[in-house]
Amino acid sequence: MRQKGTKVVMKKVVVFAVFLVGVILLLPLSQADNPDKAKAPSAVGESAVLPDAKDAAAESFRICEMESDTVTVLSAEEYIFGVVAAEMPALYEPEALKAQAVAAYTYACYRRAGNSGKSYDLTTDPTLDQSYITEEQARARWGGKAEEYCQKIKSAVAETKGFLVTYDNKPILAVYHAISPGKTEDCQNVWGSDLPYLKPVASPGDTLSPQYVSTVTVTAKTLREKLGDECDFSGKEAAYFGKSEKTASGVVKQISVCGTPLKGARIRSLLDLRSSAFDVAYSDGGFTFTVYGYGHGVGMSQYGANAMAKQGSGFEEILTHYYTGCTVYKDS
Repeated sequence: MRQKGTKVVMKKVVVFAVFLVGVILLLPLSQADNPDKAKAPSAVGESAVLPDAKDAAAESFRICEMESDTVTVLSAEEYIFGVVAAEMPALYEPEALKAQAVAAYTYACYRRAGNSGKSYDLTTDPTLDQSYITEEQARARWGGKAEEYCQKIKSAVAETKGFLVTYDNKPILAVYHAISPGKTEDCQNVWGSDLPYLKPVASPGDTLSPQYVSTVTVTAKTLREKLGDECDFSGKEAAYFGKSEKTASGVVKQISVCGTPLKGARIRSLLDLRSSAFDVAYSDGGFTFTVYGYGHGVGMSQYGANAMAKQGSGFEEILTHYYTGCTVYKDS
């Protein structure tokens, strides 16, 4: 059963979020809900003083529910259960779920340090922090699989209690995404801030996902309506798009549209593409975008983590693969 928290009514909170484009976290793939949730890692580029791993570990978190302006104190186990249930498909391998639990806990501890002095540690707003659902909501979502999935995630959380991903003995901004284009992306290319542990790494398992490739086709008219504020359309439709500049991970940094360079992330946002890794082709008055992966591509790939787990990798190996130069620390 869900542990009751202590609720404290608070005044309206004004949240300052660093501008970003399309940070994505995955809701369970087994659900019909759209997993493409945008989230602002507002700690990117902030100058928060991070404590050492031992001091960063938390037994509980103060969670601000933005709609009701209340703060609920949840035990770390309850909160991380709710995050894993919301962010990763429960049908994934146990070691992948453990990796997700540690990443979620690490992210929460990082944000808690960054929000020091505030009346809350994190919010329930998925555009600012991690998604979270209660056990009751998770059970309703899973239906006949509820008991199996609840126990599976609770085991993953219990078996990783106190584990943190650290860099220089401090918790990291442990962001994650659904599916990479086959290689994860550099944090600097997405948010403009350089973090040494969020660097590109190979994630070949992602290419095996049934959701690895998606397509979106728009008419020339729709394209002009969607991008009309970004550039001046002129000339033949077939020549609207010029050469694209891509990162080593296959993400479009920018592409010329009628002579105006536009960021791939901006096009992704305006056209609701699953990622910024895409190719575009023109035919019969329409533009087809072939999109690779799902999400911002930074940090741990959830599908890639599951692929590694299927190959026998443990959660610590998964985490140190996706978070460059990091160590998995255990609070004793």
